[in-house]
Amino acid sequence: MSTIDENLVAQLVADGVVTDTLRRLAPDKKMRLYQVALRLFAEYGHDGLSIDHYCQEAGISKGSFFQYFPSKSHLLEFAILVFDDYLELLASEIRRHDPGGTARQRLLYLHQALVVNTRLHRIEQQFYLFLTHSVHHSQVALEDFDIERHLHSYVQEIIEQGEGSGEIRQDFDVRLTGYIVSAIISALLTHQFAGRPVPRHQIGDLMISFLFDGIRG
Repeated sequence: MSTIDENLVAQLVADGVVTDTLRRLAPDKKMRLYQVALRLFAEYGHDGLSIDHYCQEAGISKGSFFQYFPSKSHLLEFAILVFDDYLELLASEIRRHDPGGTARQRLLYLHQALVVNTRLHRIEQQFYLFLTHSVHHSQVALEDFDIERHLHSYVQEIIEQGEGSGEIRQDFDVRLTGYIVSAIISALLTHQFAGRPVPRHQIGDLMISFLFDGIRG
């Protein structure tokens, strides 16, 4: 992500997450405030990061901080919502470049594009892990934060294609199958980011095999 969506920033101002003073900053300065927040929250968490430390790393005064954000929790919320917007764009781009083919081929493409060849930088990966594992301990609580919800409709489309063509077994409820596959992909992504990638030969066992074993209802 090279810049933050200004429409999103305007919405954050309207919601009281950031101030209009922040909205008027140059795009590169808004991006720096965001990137420093990602790095420091990923490293120290909400409770371990002080406003003074953030200001030092971001190159702003403490007075400027409060001109931009009502509190540290609002800074975290700003970082989360900008990052979540990026995840949505990333999922949409992966979907747009789907090469088509069978349901199996499309799921393998999704796994390859999202997990194996992820476009998220290391700091973004660490921030993702912080959000999915630790953010509930802070003063900011978001329900069900992960990439799964951005992928669900895409995965559901693939599952319905496979079920309609007879490629995917039909003794599972197609909606439940979609949720299961989305959850597995999200779990594989988390393992990859945590430095515990699943061996390639196990991917079929985890995500593919139970869909394509030829059982028909």
